[in-house]
Amino acid sequence: METKRQIKLNYTREFTIACKINNLKPIELLQYFINHVSFYAFIGGKIDVTYLWATTVCIDFKEEYGGEIIQVTIPEIQEISLKYIKKLTSLNLNEPFLSSTAAFQSILIMDEWSSEMLPFTDYEPEIMIFNGELLKLTFDFNLICRMNGSGIEELLQYFIDKVSLARERATNFHHFVKTDPSTAFLLLLVGHDESVRDRVLPQQEMYKKYGLRLLELDDEQNEEDNFENRMKNYDAFYQEWFSALNRISN
Repeated sequence: METKRQIKLNYTREFTIACKINNLKPIELLQYFINHVSFYAFIGGKIDVTYLWATTVCIDFKEEYGGEIIQVTIPEIQEISLKYIKKLTSLNLNEPFLSSTAAFQSILIMDEWSSEMLPFTDYEPEIMIFNGELLKLTFDFNLICRMNGSGIEELLQYFIDKVSLARERATNFHHFVKTDPSTAFLLLLVGHDESVRDRVLPQQEMYKKYGLRLLELDDEQNEEDNFENRMKNYDAFYQEWFSALNRISN
């Protein structure tokens, strides 16, 4: 049996809270993130915003931490990559606005690229995390990691570390100011992706209760000018919600 490479990830408290409140297992959120990293978005292609935010995480990680890019010397990979980058660039130029047709076409192009190039690569199709669970690594995800010189373990940990409902709410509690790509991806995934959005929430009365309390907390923050204090208030709120969900599920 082939042994999968194992990586060690640290699920932060805020990441765990965000997953629980949004009815996602941590492994699910990581897999959704990987699945939404898009090379077409990476080169500026117009595509659904969830793909843009997931891909932006990769770009931000590269800008923040750099990476050692290994020069591609295999002629077949160079030729194949050039061919498909030209196809994707042409698609983007011919479809200057967001188009479901162009997005679908980009997926077909990436599938062709993957089929043609994978035999010449050592891309990992799967990776095991610390608890024995498996993550499937897409061609787009592997490709961008290689092009950016980003380690898979380091990039996934970066995504985990950046997820914070408290920071997001403290920043944008009444109107949008700025957002972090990791948390933005999570919130858009929950709101837009049918496979997540249409799940039946457990303890729906509790979600209604805490949803209303969150709005009340937003109003209370009008008088709090200190960002750190606002963040502490939201952090305490989300921790309470998380604990309440855990008490019922245990």
